[in-house]
Amino acid sequence: MFVVRPTAAIPALILLAACSEYGVQQKATAPGADSAPEGTPDIAVLPGSVDFGQIAPADQGAQTVRVRNDGDADLTLSDRLELLGDAFSVSALEATLLAPGEETALIVTFTPGDAPEGSGTQTGGTLRISSDDPDEPVVTVPLSGGLPTPGAPDISLTPQSHDFGTLEPGAVAAQDLLLQNTGDAPLSLSALTWASPSAEFLLSGDLSPGTLAPGETRTITVTYAPADDQPDAGTLTVLSDDPDEPSVSSDLYGDGRLFPGFATGWYIVDDSTNYETVSNAAYQVDYHGDSDGYWYEPSGAHGLVGSADPVADFATLRAYVIARAGAPTPVTGPLTFSSSSTVPALSSASYSYIVCDFWIDPAEDPAIYEVSTGTVDDGVRVIVNGTVLGDVILSGSGRFSLAGVGVPGAVNTLAVILMDNAAVNKYVNDLAFWRGGVIVSG
Repeated sequence: MFVVRPTAAIPALILLAACSEYGVQQKATAPGADSAPEGTPDIAVLPGSVDFGQIAPADQGAQTVRVRNDGDADLTLSDRLELLGDAFSVSALEATLLAPGEETALIVTFTPGDAPEGSGTQTGGTLRISSDDPDEPVVTVPLSGGLPTPGAPDISLTPQSHDFGTLEPGAVAAQDLLLQNTGDAPLSLSALTWASPSAEFLLSGDLSPGTLAPGETRTITVTYAPADDQPDAGTLTVLSDDPDEPSVSSDLYGDGRLFPGFATGWYIVDDSTNYETVSNAAYQVDYHGDSDGYWYEPSGAHGLVGSADPVADFATLRAYVIARAGAPTPVTGPLTFSSSSTVPALSSASYSYIVCDFWIDPAEDPAIYEVSTGTVDDGVRVIVNGTVLGDVILSGSGRFSLAGVGVPGAVNTLAVILMDNAAVNKYVNDLAFWRGGVIVSG
């Protein structure tokens, strides 16, 4: 459906009386038109009806009506339009010959001050467009518009939504909601209700029913103090006797993070169990650091190999590590981790995990951040926010950009899975975050 908007400068209009007709200059025939393929024209008029809503008597509304040929032969439009309704006027069609797929337009204008006396606050009209469409030779477009009801209350609640963003530990933020009667009659408030599963929002101000005189305001303050790293949301709903908007609401959102500075630290889990890697022919491990080996890792996320829902699987992986890791190791610079491991080469694998939640400032471009590893054994998989950045295998190293992966103004998560599938040892040297070419600490 086409969106139609009032325009500041309305094209020259030919004002019409009820049931009047207008001449339109026909579009010139395009070269080669005589050789157009045989078929049937099919007219489409969008929108199928035009409602100008309520407009003050001194104002004027304009909306665009588009006519399209959805058929497979030329469509000829009548150069005479029929219009019913003294308060409406219409411009000429831009063209009257439309090849298949082509469209043209006209402007319908509503002037409430021209509505006949006694018509009340609503008035209607009809626009008829004729063509050589064999199935629909005349398309009727209902028109409607009205005047504001005099002496009515009009409720306003602003802002309609507010996002507190992600706050650091101990931070508190507040947002004022302004409730106002912008009408010219008293506004009766029947109920003001707050709905939220979170106790981290606090409301202050007058939430009782009552009456607001024209122009009177009431301020309600919402204070947000997050206590965890889970997203929070709440909605204030106000019911009143506003005739056209009896219910208004304001939605508020927020989140928190449980750590100051850049990162939580390194959560490390070393699983010494050997997991056999010969049970699934689809993931055949045949060399040291083979990425197929991640399918067998025990978190249930399987290194996101073949994942149909990487976001959910990554959340599973993170939860698996956090639940088993204990207190994190502070991020003071590059991390080196190693563990002894004894597995039958290429038939079993042992896994370790390193997870770190970290913060990207809202004003920063994630592209300035990188994650790097020094040498590894037998292999590591690097994942950020559910996206596998890459694998590094035996004696190799890697460096990965967070461009398009990191999220500014939010807590992000890095997960590194280490794997030994070749007899002994697994390690990663110098795992590090970089910001603008400098290693991040703290």
